[in-house]
Amino acid sequence: MKRMTSTEKNINRGRQRGQSIVEFALMAPILILLFMGMFDFGWILHKQIQMDNVTRSGARRGAVGDTNTAIKAAMVNGVTFPLTVNDITIQVLNPAGDPIGDSNDRTPDNIIKVSVNFNNVQLITPLAALIEGWTAINLHSEAKFLIE
Repeated sequence: MKRMTSTEKNINRGRQRGQSIVEFALMAPILILLFMGMFDFGWILHKQIQMDNVTRSGARRGAVGDTNTAIKAAMVNGVTFPLTVNDITIQVLNPAGDPIGDSNDRTPDNIIKVSVNFNNVQLITPLAALIEGWTAINLHSEAKFLIE
């Protein structure tokens, strides 16, 4: 078996470094897409959890007698994204589940239903630009409580 000279060892080391760079260049786009997807998923999940919490809180406030205006103001102030009062719907349902005309009616044993539709959640990475026709996501949350 022939021994390698120091020149041959240096050539092999250079080839190994070149191979590592090529492997990284092949895998980097896949890893970047994976990380961008993780960031966007976390971003959307964070917003959905905030929406679920303020929706549940708003329905609870309505069940104990708060006005619709106070509920909507508390919900808008309870999130870190630009939720508006137009995104929030408050309904009062009778025990059978049918809507009552007056959403300010807080008669006991009725049900208050609070819904939030937040449209066009913008992603934080340019991942959506890579998928044709997908630029934003619409989120929805709904909570019902028995009026006390």
